[in-house]
Amino acid sequence: MVPFVTVPVELVQPPGLQTKWLHQEKTDTVRCIKSCRPSDISCMLDLVHTVSYTVVSLPTFREFAHPEEIIFLRAVMPAHPANHADIIFDITEGNLRDSFDIVKRYMDGMTVGVVRQVRPIVGPFHAVLKLEMNYVLGGVVNHRNIVNVHIFVSEYWF
Repeated sequence: MVPFVTVPVELVQPPGLQTKWLHQEKTDTVRCIKSCRPSDISCMLDLVHTVSYTVVSLPTFREFAHPEEIIFLRAVMPAHPANHADIIFDITEGNLRDSFDIVKRYMDGMTVGVVRQVRPIVGPFHAVLKLEMNYVLGGVVNHRNIVNVHIFVSEYWF
């Protein structure tokens, strides 16, 4: 039997954001959503709209022949095509060994950022990837969503 260890995940909620818990079948996500007071100009000017925290647990892949897709970031697009933003996905922190990349795809009419493990990782290993989804209008970042992903790689393949 594989021992399980509870690891605390540090959640840092920036000022002006409210917390919402999202529960999915295999993972929990905490999302802080921007909610500014009318008089808080610095909050309103901050480009960050959401900050999310999630955890992914992976095995040590015994045979690593191609990149493994591990995270799918779905971008929400505005209803009006005139406001159509270009979405740029980026890994800004935590990719110390260049073990991950992120590619943009279009799936079922949605823009999706796919985070892939591109190099073999032998566990135990832990990293926190900071992912950004930048919504660009007219060449300027209009707003940004941040996803902090705690990735745990087991020393076992199963």
